[in-house]
Order: sequence, then C-alpha cells, then structure tokens
Amino acid sequence: MPLEFQIFKNYHELRYGLSEKSGGSMKLTGELQKDEAIIKNRETYFSKENISKERIVSAGLVHKNKVKIVNENHAGQKIQDTDGLITSATNLFLTLTVADCFPIYFYEPFSRVIGLAHAGWKSIVKGIISNIIRTMVKNCGAKADKILVGIGPGIQSCHFEIQKDVLENFKKYPFSIIKKEGGIFIDLSEIIFQQLKKSGLLLNHIEKSEECTHCLKEKYFSYRRDKPKTLEAMIAYIGLV
Repeated sequence: MPLEFQIFKNYHELRYGLSEKSGGSMKLTGELQKDEAIIKNRETYFSKENISKERIVSAGLVHKNKVKIVNENHAGQKIQDTDGLITSATNLFLTLTVADCFPIYFYEPFSRVIGLAHAGWKSIVKGIISNIIRTMVKNCGAKADKILVGIGPGIQSCHFEIQKDVLENFKKYPFSIIKKEGGIFIDLSEIIFQQLKKSGLLLNHIEKSEECTHCLKEKYFSYRRDKPKTLEAMIAYIGLV
C-alpha cells in the first residue's frame, strides 16, 4: 500500500511518496554498470508517479543537518552535502534515499512551502528537524503552527539497538532510551516527534508512520537488517503541482 498521511489528504496540490523494495534499489553507487539498472528503476518509478526526471532535485546525503532552499535553477541537480531540501517552486520535486533513516515530509499550505528531510540518528541529534523548520519560517515565510509534517517509515525502537559508546548522543532524550533484554534501544521517531513539538508545531499537525523498515522485509530495504555490500534504498519525494 502506498505511503499516505491523513493530514495531507485535503491538499490536492501536494504530491509525495516513497518507493518500495519491489521497485528495486534507488540508491546510485557511482559505479557505471550498477547504476544503469538503478537509473532504470528510478525512471520507472517516477514515470509511474507522472514525474519528469528533469524536475527532480536530489539531496546528497552526509548524515548532518545542512538544509538547502532550492528553486527552478536546481531542477535536475543533486545538492551535495545536504540532508534537507526546501522549495516553494511548483512542479519541482525534492527527493532523497532512505534505508532505515526516516523521510520527513513538510508542508505549510498557506505559504505553499514544502520540505523533505533525511533523518538518521546522526542528523536527528545534530538538529536537522529544527534547522529545516527554522529555515522554512525565517527564509520562506512559513508559520511554524501551520506546518504539517508526515514522519515516514524508518527503523523503529524494536530494532534500533545501540552500543554504550553511542548512548552519550542521546542524553538529551532520556524518554527515547529503552533498556531491554540486556540491550539499549532508541525510539528515533519519538525524538523526531518531540523535536517538532519543541519547534512550535501543533500536535494535530504531526503524523507518524508506525511501519518499521527492519520488520517489513518484503516491503522495504533495511541497511541494519540486510547489511549489504552495496547499499540498497528506497527514494522519497515531495512536490507541489
């Protein structure tokens, strides 16, 4: 079943989605032979979504907190060293790949500003969520209490186990730490939710997918589950038409 958020259902100008494992990997590798098949996967997926590849802007992910506002001039480009994209342009589709990290979809319908963030644990603790909201508000005229957010599928607390040397990164989020069966697990989606609240979003403007990429082996790629030699991933997108 395609990704769907109830909070977005009345905004017919908004298009968004997330590919699935059945569509093949969407993560380019930089190796020509492998990328031929991946490019075909991407073209097939976006063709089904009625999106031209020339209207796509991709985030070059680095697991940090940098956000970039893009416009018509960036169509067809990959924005390096970026984990969050924002635009108010029409028919311009923001994209990024995920394989356990959470795709976070943002829309402020009154200012017609959209955003897309790549939220792995490193980006989350470094402030990708607050950065993208701050940028939407400060530079794009959005109002925090009008922003709608859909938190997409990702690795849920049932499978996000960490070692003690990583625990220090989560000391600001004690509510997210779950100790069980001799291990330490983190609820990343709850951290995202609380960061959104702290940034001024209304509770009824935030919707979380409960799907776990690790659990749903037939539906999603999962880096932690599969540990592939070459990363395989889904692609997330959002755009205004």
